[in-house]
Amino acid sequence: MWCIHMQIEIEKRGIPAVSIITNPFIRDAKASADMFGYPGVRRIVIPHPVAEAAQKDTPAKIEAVYDDIIKALTVPLTEEESRTGVQKAIPRERIACRGTLEQVNRFFIEKGMSDGLPIIPPTEERVERMLAGTSHSPDEVLGRMDPEQWEVTVEKVAVNAVMAGCLPEYMPVLLALAEALIDPVTETGTFVRSTSSFAFWSVVNGPVAKEIGMNAKNNALGPGNQANATIGRAIRLFLINLGGTEPGINDMSTVGNALKYGFSFAENEDESPWEPYHVTHGFKKEESTVTVFKSWGFRPTAMIPGEWASLANIAWNAKMTRGGMVIIMDPLLAKQLAGQGITKRDIQEYLYLSLQMSVREWKESTQSLNAFVGSGVPAWYKELADDVMLPSLTGLDDVQVIVAGGQNNPYYQLFDSVLPAKGTIVSVDKWR
Repeated sequence: MWCIHMQIEIEKRGIPAVSIITNPFIRDAKASADMFGYPGVRRIVIPHPVAEAAQKDTPAKIEAVYDDIIKALTVPLTEEESRTGVQKAIPRERIACRGTLEQVNRFFIEKGMSDGLPIIPPTEERVERMLAGTSHSPDEVLGRMDPEQWEVTVEKVAVNAVMAGCLPEYMPVLLALAEALIDPVTETGTFVRSTSSFAFWSVVNGPVAKEIGMNAKNNALGPGNQANATIGRAIRLFLINLGGTEPGINDMSTVGNALKYGFSFAENEDESPWEPYHVTHGFKKEESTVTVFKSWGFRPTAMIPGEWASLANIAWNAKMTRGGMVIIMDPLLAKQLAGQGITKRDIQEYLYLSLQMSVREWKESTQSLNAFVGSGVPAWYKELADDVMLPSLTGLDDVQVIVAGGQNNPYYQLFDSVLPAKGTIVSVDKWR
C-alpha cells in the first residue's frame, strides 16, 4: 500500500506522519507495514468509501477523527510502536503435508497456496525432475518478489512449476518469467495491490517456443496446449507462493478478472510479415525471450471488408484507450496491412496521431478532464485554445504489436496495457 510506504519514508526523515485508510484496507495496511519493517506506524480508519460520489462526505469523515489525527501526530511512540525490522517468515516444514491427491489439494487450497484449481502435488521426486530442466543450482536466489518481498530461489520456481502442471523443459522460460515479475520495472506489488483488478500475462519469442511445443497459431490464447496453459497458470501461482499474494490482504481487486488465472502464448513468427516482437526490442532473432505484460482486459474485434479494412478500424476501437495498448493481430490481418506497405511503426504513428482530442472535447468530457488534471497536467492546459489537439498517448511506444493466430479471419485483440506498454522482456537463454 503506497500510503504506508510514503508514511514510513516521511517518518524516516524525523517528521511525524499518520496514514488515513478506510475499512477494506485495514489488513492490507498492516501487511504493508510489516513488510517494510515498521509494524507500529499509526493508522486512522475512516468509513469507506471516500472517492468519486462519496467525496462530498469525506470532509465530515475526516473531521470526525480530527482529534485522533492530532493525537497520532503528537503523542510519543510507545516502546512497541518504536520497534522496527522486517519480521522473519516462520520456517515451513519441507514436507508440507501427506495424504491422498484430494487431501493434498484441500490442504493447498485451505492454506491459500493454490489458485483454486487442482494442483499436481510437488513431491521431492517431481521437483527434482523439474530442476533437471535448468543448469542452475536449486538454491540460487533470483531476488525478492512483491507484494511481500519473499525470497525466490530456483527450487521454489520448480515447486510451483510442478503444481501448475509444467514439464521440466519449460524451466528456462519459467525462471525468466519469475525474473520479470521480480524486476522493479514490472511494479508487481503496485499492480497486485491495486483495486483495479490487473492481470499479468506473457508472450514467448525465439526458438524456445518451438522447442517446448508452444502454440502460436489457432486458439493461441485459449485452452488446449499444455505449454501455453501451464506456463500461463504458473504466473498466478508465482504471485501467490513466491510473492505472497492473498485476496483481501494485499490483492485488493474489487471485482477481479478472469485473466488473473494467467495465460501465455508464443508469437507466430513464421507467419508474421514483420520482425518478431523481441527483435523489435533489441534481441537477436535466434535468442529466446519471455515478456510479461499487465492489463485490465481486452477487446476482440475484426476487420470488416470495405472502407473499414484499414488502420481507421483499429483507431476507432482504441479511441477509449487513455494509456498504452498491445494489439495481438492474426497473421492474416498483419499480411493484409503489410501488403499495403504498412509497418509496425506506421501503426504506432497512425494511432498516436489518431488518438487525440481537441481541448474543446477535453473540457466537455468530465472523465477525461479529471483524469488529466488528476495526473498532474498543468492548470494552464485549461487556457489553451479550443482547437488545440491533446495527445492521448505519451509516445509511439505506447502502442505495441504482436502477431498470433491461425489465419482463419483478419481478427485482432486490443489489450489495454500499463506503461511501459512494451512490458518487461527477459532472456530465456541465460536460464538454460
